[in-house]
Amino acid sequence: MTKILISAGEPSGDLHAARLVREIKKILPGAEFVGLGGKLMKEEGVRLLYSIEDLDIVGFQEAILKYKRINEILKSMVRTSNDGVTHAIMVDYPGFNLKLAGKIHRLGIKTFYYIVPQVWAWGRWRVGLLKKYIDKAIVILPFEEPFLKMYGINANYVGHPIIDIINEDKDEIGRENGKIHIALLPGSRKDEIRRLLPKMLQIKHYIEKKLPETVFLLSYMLDEIPEFLKREQNLKIFKGRARGIIRASDFVIVASGTASLEAGLLGKPMVVLYMLSELSWWLANIIARVPYASLVNLLLGREVVPEILQHIDPVRVADWVVETLKDQERYNKIKNELSKLPVILKGGGAAHRAAQIISQEIGG
Repeated sequence: MTKILISAGEPSGDLHAARLVREIKKILPGAEFVGLGGKLMKEEGVRLLYSIEDLDIVGFQEAILKYKRINEILKSMVRTSNDGVTHAIMVDYPGFNLKLAGKIHRLGIKTFYYIVPQVWAWGRWRVGLLKKYIDKAIVILPFEEPFLKMYGINANYVGHPIIDIINEDKDEIGRENGKIHIALLPGSRKDEIRRLLPKMLQIKHYIEKKLPETVFLLSYMLDEIPEFLKREQNLKIFKGRARGIIRASDFVIVASGTASLEAGLLGKPMVVLYMLSELSWWLANIIARVPYASLVNLLLGREVVPEILQHIDPVRVADWVVETLKDQERYNKIKNELSKLPVILKGGGAAHRAAQIISQEIGG
């Protein structure tokens, strides 16, 4: 019997891994899955050894503080792999998954990596680890396949899975007639929300002074909504529902990551925010090799949407948002540039194509 270990360490990885498992099961209905993930993977029949909540980390400093727990989980998953696992799939989350892949590969287990680390951006030393420990890299950005093949890594481009997710998600949130709607998307992880949400609320307050009729829509991913949020005026709070919120909005203020790409694919002008601990930010500046933090700008090849990184001035951000909303020419120009993204990413079907590649390798 085929027993597959699958590892995804954060909510976006849980989503993509769950869809991949579903597609593999269509081809290999007898496959058994165990691993690290979230509720979506569990719903697809993955027996979870650990939850993504055990690895809620953003940045280098946070990883150091939780090193002991990470190591315990790593050792446990390797022990499980020694008990009948025939193949392993890593999904994103490179800090953990590359270590796991190395230990599993040494056991003679064939390894796949779906949504590989962004070695073209930073951490280029990881190219050697991919070549050594990954039998097949399955990539989601058009420039990743030629980049990895240049280093002798067996890579296949399958398209970006977020396109299918957006197309299938029909969530609609009602708008108030005659009012501007602005989305606030501070991310999905505790550390990310802790840093960005206060800045976003400050930006909201400055915008309200100039556009008092504005309605703000907040996607909040944590379980407990704090009291200070409930007291905010002109703020509608939703548990998740990021894509519905984006569709209902005229403008998006968003954490750098998957949600910014979703906003771009939905054609919404935005400003991208990014914050780490000061130590993590210092290290990132040393390691990073790309001109932009957001995939939107990277894919378009220039700064179409502004990126405010680490030291965020709420007044500056608010002024830019207000000016863009008032300047129809600038607003439409951004929308026109964003309309190129679906073409660049070549449509949907990524999880299905990835499942075909993996199933072929397993069958072969």
